[in-house]
Amino acid sequence: MRIEILVDNDEPRIYPLDRPKIVVGNHESCDIVIQNKGISRKHLVLTVKDEKYYVADQGSTNGSYINEHRLVPGSSTEFTSFFPVRLGDDVLMTLLSDEEAEDLGPESSFNTQKIEVPQERDESTKVISLKDLNKSSTTNLVQKRTETVTRRKAVKQVVPPKKKVAASNSTMAIIAFVLIAGAAYFQLVLNKDGDEKVQSVTEQKPVVQAPIEDNRPVLRLEESEMPSAEKILAAAKGPRCSSDIEKYLCVALPLIYQEKWGTVQIDNSTVMIADGVKYAQLAREYVKASPPSVEEGGSREALIAYQADLGLMMTVLWMRENIPLDIEKFSGYEKRSITLAFVDLSTDQAILVSAAGFVPESLLRLRRKIQDKHFVDAKETGAAEFSYALEYLRFL
Repeated sequence: MRIEILVDNDEPRIYPLDRPKIVVGNHESCDIVIQNKGISRKHLVLTVKDEKYYVADQGSTNGSYINEHRLVPGSSTEFTSFFPVRLGDDVLMTLLSDEEAEDLGPESSFNTQKIEVPQERDESTKVISLKDLNKSSTTNLVQKRTETVTRRKAVKQVVPPKKKVAASNSTMAIIAFVLIAGAAYFQLVLNKDGDEKVQSVTEQKPVVQAPIEDNRPVLRLEESEMPSAEKILAAAKGPRCSSDIEKYLCVALPLIYQEKWGTVQIDNSTVMIADGVKYAQLAREYVKASPPSVEEGGSREALIAYQADLGLMMTVLWMRENIPLDIEKFSGYEKRSITLAFVDLSTDQAILVSAAGFVPESLLRLRRKIQDKHFVDAKETGAAEFSYALEYLRFL
């Protein structure tokens, strides 16, 4: 495996993952030195353990992000090829296979000499608002990387000019043809039923390839396509499984229509109301850290990270329990969306604990991808074991 570093509009640099620990930052002591205003002196550490890759932000000023989720400083998060890591606003770090890296050009060397660190730097810790925290700049970087990768591959695939074929090659081709024709003739003579059994030397049997299973995620919903929290909470207090489209899911997924739970239709999205208290309790077994309290000095970023991990575990636990593996499609949902909403109805005032939106095909593909062994591993690694699920859904 290799890592690719893209800094804004610069050419990407590729580094081998041949050491157990790699430090990224703008200080001369780092293994990978990035001169960019958004990069701290020691910004992030990448480690390798049991053939898995992990990243940990080192308390950087401008943060490190995976799927627009800010990493908690000092906490290790699994790093996969599905989701690049954004450092600050302008730097994208991507995990590549060896094959992908070979298509993109030569490797860069790790830092072996001192590089001057800019003198004018703001090392103060800045307070990040929720609005700024949720602002996405990863999409632009990914788009730049896609354009760069396409261009570099195109350059590598330019076909060199054809060399002139020597006269001796033509002679050899004629000899080969004569030998093949002769072999076919003798086969015809020796076989009594030659006309029926001898196949023409120019006739080739078509090669039949087994169909390739498509496990790629499909596009996620935009947040604007999901119903608002206010609409979900209002609908959660109403009747369930009453319209035809609601009844369809209640029949297809019989476990979801129990007690207070079921499905409701909001605009163009069918919302599955799930027990937020039950699944939050189950999810806490996999989210090791206690919920940080802002009032008691915990950071808002740590609280957001905890809630994101809790919501992810609630979603995959619910899917394993409620969606049968033999469902291939939801008929009639081609232009609709599905929202899974975990609601706390234990008090008079309903509380939305978490909500995830799906394209129906993504919901079913993700269910087939989730395996029981992932939950066993998650007992050790936490919610990071299910980081692949984030490519199939969008949280509200």
